[in-house]
Amino acid sequence: MARIRLGLSVLALASCMSLPSFAAKLAPCKVPGKEKEPVAALCGTYEVWENREAKAGRKIRLKIVVLPALSADPLPDAIFDFAGGPGEADTTSAGSLATYPLRRERDLVFIDQRGTGEPDRLGCEHGGKDDLQSHLGEQFPLDAVRRCRDELGKKYDLTRYTVAAAVDDFDEIRAWLGYGKVNLFGSSYGTRTAQIYLQRHPESVRTVTLDGVIPMDEPVALSHAANGQRSLDLMLSGCEEDAACHAKFPGGRQDFQAVMDRLSKSPVDVEIASSDTGKPVRVRLSRQVVADGIRMVLYSAKASAALPILLHQAAAGDWKPLGQTVVAARVEIDRMLTRGLFFSVTYAEDFPFIDPAEVAARTAGSFLGDDRVRRQTAACALWPQGRVDPAQRQAIHSDVPVLLISGELDPVTPPDFGHRAAQYLTQSLLLVMPYASHEDGSPCIRDLADEFLRRGTAKGLDTSCLSQLKRTPFLLELPKEAIKPFG
Repeated sequence: MARIRLGLSVLALASCMSLPSFAAKLAPCKVPGKEKEPVAALCGTYEVWENREAKAGRKIRLKIVVLPALSADPLPDAIFDFAGGPGEADTTSAGSLATYPLRRERDLVFIDQRGTGEPDRLGCEHGGKDDLQSHLGEQFPLDAVRRCRDELGKKYDLTRYTVAAAVDDFDEIRAWLGYGKVNLFGSSYGTRTAQIYLQRHPESVRTVTLDGVIPMDEPVALSHAANGQRSLDLMLSGCEEDAACHAKFPGGRQDFQAVMDRLSKSPVDVEIASSDTGKPVRVRLSRQVVADGIRMVLYSAKASAALPILLHQAAAGDWKPLGQTVVAARVEIDRMLTRGLFFSVTYAEDFPFIDPAEVAARTAGSFLGDDRVRRQTAACALWPQGRVDPAQRQAIHSDVPVLLISGELDPVTPPDFGHRAAQYLTQSLLLVMPYASHEDGSPCIRDLADEFLRRGTAKGLDTSCLSQLKRTPFLLELPKEAIKPFG
């Protein structure tokens, strides 16, 4: 619920809420909420076969967190949340949804996708906690990929960690918890998870909400370069069209090119503040690190509104603000994703479908170039490859109500992806959010998604509020605090 969770109203927790029938299978617990405040929930683990086909051998444990509905008479169709990445542990965000308005009537269910959470986490840490520079090398160093593969392969069959296996886990847990039809909510790569769940278990699904949509046939890393360039161009054009931004930074495109040209000659050394300790740390920034950091800043309209001033400062020789932001982005990604699971999913479900002959044309003219897809393809060749049903690569045909949400400025799942995914969903509606990116939300989109889920249909939704959305104002002066790369 990445975009829709933003800006939620605060609800008073009901002290006398009724516990669901499965409460005996889980245990009362506390999970971190907003501002780290503890939130009451029900927690537990469920064992599934690692090899679901054989139903023999190793079992793995999946963590479950349920936020029970606040009503004394809740509706039976819970909301199942699917995280992105791939590689994010879904239960880590459960507490932040404690005040979600639809929790009045429905349970919220969070399940860690196989391989993302403890105790059976496919974790291979990338970068040291106290060494920022260790996060700023290659994203997919081959020696580290081999070590990760060999270490995890001693205990786990890395070919068994596909999204198809995960959604079968989820549906098994749905039945164990006693739910009938449920509402699916997927964000970013979680939209792929939700679509595969709908494809494999349509009888279990009441509605689907897809936020930041990935079409089933899209090998994601192949489109990063073109989509990132599109988003950057839209941001720069937005500054040119904004009187205040253009007056302050009339040469935004030249600033960007000056930054890239300087980094193409050699890395830049810069002193930044550690996000953990606040102490000054000297790091070396390569072109590849800065380029990918800019792409990640573009995930948020609020963060990307700072790019003109960040680029202007760097072009003038002050690299600290831009360096601080892109380093924070790289560290956050490294800490958020479970790398072993990320490799198992993407190397089974995306990279085998990339035609090497397409790479040059699909990345030409972009500031990222082919670096990301080329390096990830090389790492892919080292990883055990799971089997994917060819039908999984085809667009989903369904009459189940589906709401799709795309951000106009999104650098990773642009509106075109939403249109492609929607074409065979007969009861679907695509909402394109003006001036929004991948991580953005608004009361408008939140209310539309809530109304869709309550009614169980997209028919008749009043979407007029979309035309009232405004661009996030560009930042004309640097703030005292560091800019958050994901807004």
